[in-house]
Amino acid sequence: MDSPIITKKYVKGNRIIKNIQKQSKKSYSRIKVKFPKAFIGKVVQESGFVDLSEEKHKDGQNINTKEESLLDRIKQSGLTGMSGNGFSVYKKLEEVIKSTASEKVLIINGAECDPGLIHDEWLLRNRMDEIIEGSKIVSSLIKARKVYLAVKIENIGRVSGMEVKVLPNKYPVGAEKVVIKHVLNVELSRGEIPVHKGILVMNVQTVIAIGQIQKGTYLNNTRYITAADCTNGIAKAVRVDYGMSVEEVAAKVLGEKKEKKIYLGGGVMDAHLLKNGETITETINFVGYGSGITYNNEAKCRKCGACSRNCPMGIKVIKIVRHYDKKLKLDKEAFSPDLCLKCGACSFVCPAGKNVMWIMNKMNE
Repeated sequence: MDSPIITKKYVKGNRIIKNIQKQSKKSYSRIKVKFPKAFIGKVVQESGFVDLSEEKHKDGQNINTKEESLLDRIKQSGLTGMSGNGFSVYKKLEEVIKSTASEKVLIINGAECDPGLIHDEWLLRNRMDEIIEGSKIVSSLIKARKVYLAVKIENIGRVSGMEVKVLPNKYPVGAEKVVIKHVLNVELSRGEIPVHKGILVMNVQTVIAIGQIQKGTYLNNTRYITAADCTNGIAKAVRVDYGMSVEEVAAKVLGEKKEKKIYLGGGVMDAHLLKNGETITETINFVGYGSGITYNNEAKCRKCGACSRNCPMGIKVIKIVRHYDKKLKLDKEAFSPDLCLKCGACSFVCPAGKNVMWIMNKMNE
């Protein structure tokens, strides 16, 4: 199971990362909210873009296809959510189109959740025209009544065809259900699926890809990710191809650093140590160096309650941890470990050094 490769204790002990977090507060919204409570600011700073892709740009035609044929082309492309969830975009679109909701809403998600990712914000600053173009295509496809662009950066300005919603710089704002709560003030109950309610949340990189499919310029073997060094905060947006060696990507973008460990995954809150021969896949958002965080799940709980206070789902995490420590059977109906988003906030804040997210997952088995 992937886990956070940074912790609150690590950030406090790294002067460079700590300063980056302080500076990041100035770039993001200071909206005060009760939900979620956790603040885990950016631990990296963007320092450019690197194009490692060997795929050449396609010169396509803007073909006025029927909606059905565009759906077929999306299906044939094999496009999955570029947030890294690996879910079929075709199936998601199909479900929202089938929805009996009286009104449909499209939310373009540019609110980067993970504190170690910067490539979505890079796309917002450098590929906005493509985001707008793709959003109009998706909006027409699902017959959306309203289109929103969810972001955390305040200086985005007005965007054609979309209402910009600046979200609070809290963690994990960027996760689908959390975005829906802040954009629409709609709280989905357990088991409710957004597309069945007529709500489609789509990552900025995904709508760019759909625009390219419409024009015939889509390359289905490439994506944008973040490459970062979590020891000094340097991060770059990178265009990579699926199948590229993770080790080679890290070395080409950040330089070869044999004294540091290489990690990969959904972000710094959801990563694992590189295994021999691992390559870029559709679920990889992050590649980079780290110092090697270690957890001790046998450590004594300090009963501070930080895990519960910082849980975005309001789970009584500390009580579940106590059940784990005492090897007691958990009443899942009473404590709801299945509501866990696997955001890692609990592991990040734990002063005892427990990997609380791992414990939550274990107690939900």
